[in-house]
Amino acid sequence: MKRLKTVLLTFLVGVSLKPALAQQQLELPLWPEHRGVEDYDSASVKVFLPEKGNGMAVIACPGGGYAYLALEKEGTKFAGFFNEQGIALIVLKYRLPNGRSGVPLSDAKKAMQLVKEHAAEWHIDTHKLGIMGSSAGGHLASTLSTHTSGEERPAFQILLYPVISMKGDFTHAGSRKLLLGEKPGRRLVDEYSNELQVTAQTPPAFIVVSDDDKTVPSVNSVYYYEALHKNKVSAELHIYPKGGHGWALNDNFFYKQDWTAALKKWLLVFSGN
Repeated sequence: MKRLKTVLLTFLVGVSLKPALAQQQLELPLWPEHRGVEDYDSASVKVFLPEKGNGMAVIACPGGGYAYLALEKEGTKFAGFFNEQGIALIVLKYRLPNGRSGVPLSDAKKAMQLVKEHAAEWHIDTHKLGIMGSSAGGHLASTLSTHTSGEERPAFQILLYPVISMKGDFTHAGSRKLLLGEKPGRRLVDEYSNELQVTAQTPPAFIVVSDDDKTVPSVNSVYYYEALHKNKVSAELHIYPKGGHGWALNDNFFYKQDWTAALKKWLLVFSGN
């Protein structure tokens, strides 16, 4: 009888939690004003709100070389990590560029606008809204951070093994081709080489990379850090000796506990706690 009561209680607790958890997740079209247009319809945001928020929020830009989006691995799987810290996570499903260089940035700007429009409803402090990006998503996050001002600019940036530069020597060739086209001119290459676009107004950055990354050379992050440092922008850079590319929250990444602990500590600066 005692065992039956325990099982029943566990079942009832599980059932009672489901509606509460469901209320914490939302999915919204990014461009409702263009509903019915296939290209715009592909863009959306998935919102994960913490049970008890601290006002912070992060917009996550998954990677995929601007060819596809690793929405789960570099997006939704981070919901628990951030929500446990009281931070809302908004996963951005942005449109792929196919040579239209301004399209992903347009979607990132729109996502910032959408979150700020819902800030009161979602209990988000608009001064604590940051951007995160992995791989090519890191390029998009750093583009938003270096190509915007005022309300469009994020409060901080989190970059995981990011593409930063479009320069041929050390860029990710696939990302460059899909973002800028087959033969981009020098002006376009420089415009989207984000290490060249840093100013004193660029938001603080947390950057993590593996030194043995054969997909996106770690010097992308080094040059970006140097530009941030030169402009007196607060930045924290972690370069781990091994790990390759695309580890996200994978348990088999040897330094997972190290980089996630470092990020938690770094985020406390912005939480006001």
